[in-house]
Amino acid sequence: MLAAALLYVSLDFFVDIKPSSIHSSYQFRLPALVVDEPIILRQDNLAVVVIRRSPETIERLHRNLAELQDPESKRSRQPDYASDLLRAGDSEYFVALAIGTDLGCGLVAEAGLLREICGDARYDFAGRALGGQREFRNLTIPDYNFSDNFSSLNLQF
Repeated sequence: MLAAALLYVSLDFFVDIKPSSIHSSYQFRLPALVVDEPIILRQDNLAVVVIRRSPETIERLHRNLAELQDPESKRSRQPDYASDLLRAGDSEYFVALAIGTDLGCGLVAEAGLLREICGDARYDFAGRALGGQREFRNLTIPDYNFSDNFSSLNLQF
């Protein structure tokens, strides 16, 4: 049973049978975002985590750098506009692919952090990997933009 589950997850991860036109862009309508409560949006085979961060969280993200594996995101993937410590185009809003970088599984929110559901990886609200027994990258930040009133999110691949 374990082997069948592993095979299913591997095939789902490595083989994507959707037409390429579906993957060129995505648009999500956003609900009212509660401060410091991550939401995961899903469309087709894509999951994205969005967080509206409080000023206190933003301040904490600037301070807690010692416990991070890659605080400056030099080994991680993000657009140029998201290459600062907060890894975002707008400091209040964080967007990342909701796939962990340890074992490639989904994410859940847990005690002010994001955690990969099938591995040891944990991330702060800037998607930066926290220290652990193994080394892994920060969460991947896609190329994105918000509408003027933050009611929709557009992603480009």
